[in-house]
Amino acid sequence: MTNDAELVAVRANIFADAHGYIADWQTFPWHRDDEGRIQAHKAHSSQALAIDVFGAIAMSKWRDAILGRIADVIGLPNEGPWDVKLEWTDPDRLLGERRATQVDAIAFSARAAILFECKFTEPGGGCSQPNKLSSGRHKGKRQCSGSYEVQVNPASGVEARCALTGKGIRYWDHIPQVFGLDAGEDYRPCPFSGDAFQWMRNSVLAARLSSSRGIATRVVATFADAPGLPAADKIRVGGLGHAPADPSFAIRPLSYQQICQIIAETLDDPKYPLIDWVDRKISSSVAPVSKGS
Repeated sequence: MTNDAELVAVRANIFADAHGYIADWQTFPWHRDDEGRIQAHKAHSSQALAIDVFGAIAMSKWRDAILGRIADVIGLPNEGPWDVKLEWTDPDRLLGERRATQVDAIAFSARAAILFECKFTEPGGGCSQPNKLSSGRHKGKRQCSGSYEVQVNPASGVEARCALTGKGIRYWDHIPQVFGLDAGEDYRPCPFSGDAFQWMRNSVLAARLSSSRGIATRVVATFADAPGLPAADKIRVGGLGHAPADPSFAIRPLSYQQICQIIAETLDDPKYPLIDWVDRKISSSVAPVSKGS
């Protein structure tokens, strides 16, 4: 159970117009540290910034118009109504993941879905399989060499080109369609090493949602646009991982500042307080900070 003092600090760090999105502050899927403490009270919390913006959109009477304009920008059908979900996980486990990819924010309409992968001060996430196991009988061993090649996972004894494939996770079932890579060929190193892994998962999930629901989908890299921030610096030079062969599933960069501008224009309110709220958070992040939560 989270104590009241923690929640007071979290509420103070989230834009007031977004508060109504969170039905139960105790049970919301907060990002937590290794000791179970909520991190969204931190000034540079990525989760808090995502709630600021997408929670405010979700609660706005202009939600459909705002998301319709975003859909226009990224080439999707813009008709509403739209439904916004934060910290969404795929209930159908379309990729066979044991723990489904958690999407920071997603917007659905009858004809489309927008997956928002949100970045603040943190870099992208990588695949855990090449890392040394930190505990257990196989402590210190790596489940993957870092290349996509036939290998035996020393922890499970399963032979596969990808350790995740060997665990029944179906990324490489769909990577050929999305990225134009041959699942039967070797790649050294893996084309999805480093933070390319996180962007790949989003693109593949978008492709599966599109085919399973019969809708158009896009992935948006929502980032705090300020110099010195890892995600922003990479996005400026096109560093969003291995480029999909199918342009429908390419990552579309759209900064928090651009989204705030869309909101302000839709509301016809250039002084909408969310703009200053987000700008202050991003401006304060330019100084050296610890990794975002």
